[in-house]
Amino acid sequence: MAAARIATIYKCTRYACDKVGPRQCYRYMAAIPETMRMESKEKREYERKLVYWRRDMSELRKKFSLDYQRLMQSQLSSQEDNIEEERQRENVIEKMLQERNRESLERREKKALKAKEKAIRLRDSGAIKQQAAEEKFINKCQEIVSNELVESENFITKENIDQKLHDILRTTKDYNFAVYESGKIVQSSESTDSE
Repeated sequence: MAAARIATIYKCTRYACDKVGPRQCYRYMAAIPETMRMESKEKREYERKLVYWRRDMSELRKKFSLDYQRLMQSQLSSQEDNIEEERQRENVIEKMLQERNRESLERREKKALKAKEKAIRLRDSGAIKQQAAEEKFINKCQEIVSNELVESENFITKENIDQKLHDILRTTKDYNFAVYESGKIVQSSESTDSE
């Protein structure tokens, strides 16, 4: 508001100073009738006042120009300050973004590392489970083999075929008996020894 007022006063005084110039004072003095011409004393007084007025107006012009220059410089400095503040704000925002990016990168790296460790643990636990399953399967197979070895003693071979036939004929079993639905045997016939 004050800047606009100073600029307006400066323009008005400049216009007033430009209107009254040194050549305009007595340019048309010859056209003025003799009776209307100023006396020499009045003329000198007028010229003296004119000189003072011009001096005062030049001082005012200088003062207003200095004020106007100060105003412009303050506006420029305020613009520069605004630019500097904007630059500082941008720097702060950029630092915040860099910090946020760094933190998110660290989080991603930690997450990837955890996923890798979990995969290794699962692989190791899977390998341990697979090894346990293989050991269990081997033990089961060994039991089956040992059972088969025990049962193989009762197998019929060329060497023991006569003995087995003799045992079969000597001991007979009767599987002809009645059974209830519940599984209870009604009548059983004992094996008879026939020689």
